[in-house]
Amino acid sequence: MLVLICDSCREQESLYVCELCQRNSKLVASISTTEDDMSEDVLSPVALEANSNLNQIRHSFSMSSRNDQHAATSTKPMRKLRILCLHGFRQNASSFKGRTASLAKKLKNMAELIFVDAPHELPFIYQHSPPDQNCESVQSEGSLPFINCNRKFAWLVAADYNGKSDAEWKMAKVPFDTAQYQQQTEAFDESLQRLKTIFLQAGPFDGILGFSQGAAMAALVCAQQRKLKGEIDFKFAILCSGFAVNMSEYSEGSISCPSLHIFGNTEVNDRQIESRASRHLASFFDRGCSVIIEHDLGHIIPTRSPYIDDIKDFLRQFLQFNT
Repeated sequence: MLVLICDSCREQESLYVCELCQRNSKLVASISTTEDDMSEDVLSPVALEANSNLNQIRHSFSMSSRNDQHAATSTKPMRKLRILCLHGFRQNASSFKGRTASLAKKLKNMAELIFVDAPHELPFIYQHSPPDQNCESVQSEGSLPFINCNRKFAWLVAADYNGKSDAEWKMAKVPFDTAQYQQQTEAFDESLQRLKTIFLQAGPFDGILGFSQGAAMAALVCAQQRKLKGEIDFKFAILCSGFAVNMSEYSEGSISCPSLHIFGNTEVNDRQIESRASRHLASFFDRGCSVIIEHDLGHIIPTRSPYIDDIKDFLRQFLQFNT
């Protein structure tokens, strides 16, 4: 136990010991009473122990204070990531939001998903079904209803695109081709201008997510990220079932934007976008800051484990605490 003595009670070479130490026969020693001096080399083992205990208490208090400060910082709410979502060909913001409802739910504590329509509206089209004696075929284009027909949009279109006609439905001239996306390479500049406006009016955004043709559009924006600095700024891209369009001028690994690539791992599972097309797109991104998630669930964004866990792991590196 440390004994505190006032100046008036000090006497040269006097011995002091507390009652507790007396009862326990603790060692004692003289305390030098030189003015304003109490050097460690004359402290008794009792005093040294007391001084050590005091230092431990101070250290413990200091550590406790730092831990409390760290805990206070850790419990501050995180600012959710704002992610701009680009739908696929012949979709719209509303339908894409519906298709990704499960993803939004799984990421609700980490991210806010914002959906927008592409600028190019597409006509309503249909195909005649094969002749069937049990089904009456509709031959008149004018007889098809427009009620409950949601508008469809695209980021990129084919060279023969003439815009949408409100007059009537259009019958497809040829059967639907799963490789049609390879012909949809035009109208990038108009779509880029739409994104500039969105970033200006609804930004900022931390990341951009694209699905199918939306991923192709997002990849083109990533490739021009330095050129677009100040107009379209974001930290990362998530490209789902994507493919490369008009990227012949870019080399392998030349895009430095952190990226997450998600796609089906066999041609059978994703019948619309071949997995090799998605791998080819991923090859343009720097391997040092890109992640690939392959799944066997088809032309979708998977939300079950382990895929959703990998998506969350990618996003965590961009989360920030509110200040």
